[in-house]
Amino acid sequence: MFLFTTPPSRETQAAANPVVSAIREGAERTGTGFDYLLKTAQRESALAPDAKAKSSSATGLFQFIEQTWLSMVKQEGPKQGLQNYADAISENGGRLTVSDPALREKILQLRNDPQVAAVMAGALTQKNRDQLSGALGRQPQAGELYMAHVLGARGAADLIKAAASDPSRVAARDFPDAAAANRGIFYDKAGRARSVQEVYGVLAASHASTQIAATTASGSAAGDDSMPVTEIAAALQPGRAHGLIGLFSTGGSREPVSKAVSNLWTSPRANGTRTASLDGAERYFPRIKSDASTAVEGAAARPSEGQGAAVAAPLPPQRPADLSLPQAGAAQAGKPRRGPLNLSSFMLQGGDA
Repeated sequence: MFLFTTPPSRETQAAANPVVSAIREGAERTGTGFDYLLKTAQRESALAPDAKAKSSSATGLFQFIEQTWLSMVKQEGPKQGLQNYADAISENGGRLTVSDPALREKILQLRNDPQVAAVMAGALTQKNRDQLSGALGRQPQAGELYMAHVLGARGAADLIKAAASDPSRVAARDFPDAAAANRGIFYDKAGRARSVQEVYGVLAASHASTQIAATTASGSAAGDDSMPVTEIAAALQPGRAHGLIGLFSTGGSREPVSKAVSNLWTSPRANGTRTASLDGAERYFPRIKSDASTAVEGAAARPSEGQGAAVAAPLPPQRPADLSLPQAGAAQAGKPRRGPLNLSSFMLQGGDA
């Protein structure tokens, strides 16, 4: 039995989850960012493939309503091996229908299949991205793409523009159907109708710092070399997690993590203190000797106790004097010498129990 075990990483846990694996495959097949699709599925269904909304026809991992799902199967089905299902869908009076009720139900049940749903969600994301780019004149952010997932590309564009031009406008007045199906988004807990600016913030919050496009090995977004890759971890944003930023970047401070840590690696001074110094010659048990006759070793001259000049060449640290074994005549008057700890005193002696 091992005394210590390493807990599985998030990547290992994700690989063992078939739903997450299906989302990853859908992201790769459509060129959509895996983390964007994962956060969308978490927000929509808490990663439950058979989730069903109470206030609308939204069903499945990504909560597709019936008309949106039929539209995606009609457009993307032939590319994903669903040609027969795509051919069965037709338009009648501005709505998509399937003449055979049993086949229609079978097509709608595909929303509960994580692999099919993830591919359709990735394809819808790319479609919404193109439409929003044309409407806004810029690339949409991840949170704005999620608005398109909830409101449709046209509705998302209207919300984004309204939040910029008239932020205090009541959102439920412009989106009555969406507000009726998503009261938690358009109304607060007290029942107050949120403004378009507040609804924008609610929808964008879960997708902050989310990568919306698949990346290549070089780190640039696939299909758009000019667009910088958004950092996945919000804690790595500027001004966040100063204590860990050195682990993930080459910029920033080069000073010690803290004075306390630096003090642990600083030789005691004559007055018994361990005040940290930024001088490299006073860190890591420097080979400083008070005896002038031994002040030079090899080709490098060592600084005296009170000096902080850097050495000409690095040398291994010298064993501190207070850890050396006592020698006859070596102890100074009034200053006892301490030897290393005798571990034999802690050993159990043999004998009758």
